[in-house]
Amino acid sequence: MKLYRICRRRHLDSCWSGLGAELYGGRWNSVGRRAVYCATSISLAILEVLVHLKDEQALEDFVVLEIQVPDDSLMRLFPLPEQWNAEPLTPTSQQAGDAWLDSLGSLGLVVPSVIVPLEYNVLLNPRHSGFAHCQASAREVELRLDPRLL
Repeated sequence: MKLYRICRRRHLDSCWSGLGAELYGGRWNSVGRRAVYCATSISLAILEVLVHLKDEQALEDFVVLEIQVPDDSLMRLFPLPEQWNAEPLTPTSQQAGDAWLDSLGSLGLVVPSVIVPLEYNVLLNPRHSGFAHCQASAREVELRLDPRLL
């Protein structure tokens, strides 16, 4: 499966480290837990970034990365925890993600997007034994966004 990640060019060297998620936490991980958030399409990856932009921050600083991950290395989270899509987020989704991260049972966890619930994000575990191999396949994808998005 091809997955997509968008990061700022200045953070390109650490884009696959999970450091941002470790420092700030996310819907599916607590602060202190490394995780790499990806999307199953470029358009969803863009929406996931846009929803967090403040003011009119330039999109020119962002790069799109594509990574290839074996389908059989992914696990769907089911059933979803109660209030997984609550805004602001609740600890239930973080606890589910933390338990998955600790288990090292799969390279990726497939979860619905809160923004577009019929589409999916994939959390990658940088501590999983298959992560380094997949990371080696990562490549930058050329993309120019229409400035009308902002």
